[in-house]
Amino acid sequence: MNSQHKKLIAVIAISIASGTTFAHTANTNTLQLAQADESNYPILPSFASTKTRAEVKAELQQAREKGLLATTDSDYPKLPVVTSSKTRAQVKTELEQSKASGKFKRLEKEQYSG
Repeated sequence: MNSQHKKLIAVIAISIASGTTFAHTANTNTLQLAQADESNYPILPSFASTKTRAEVKAELQQAREKGLLATTDSDYPKLPVVTSSKTRAQVKTELEQSKASGKFKRLEKEQYSG
């Protein structure tokens, strides 16, 4: 092995060693890590509730009654009700005019051309 190869290997080894040390230092400064052999999960701060179970249930019920919570997955997210100012016939007429002018094809091409 020639001298240039040895220097290159030494530079790579030093880079890797300093990079992993820096990464470890950066992680431990922001969060304390779990001390298991293969774990890097953060240890979360403890949490103490200030409300009773009954208080939380009451707040949840009030939110449901006010319509602030979805009752099923299909209700999520709650969208505002929108009413159209146009009739179905007007919308169909606009669509036909758009197709006749070529605007519809241009917009469709833009949308699906990827």
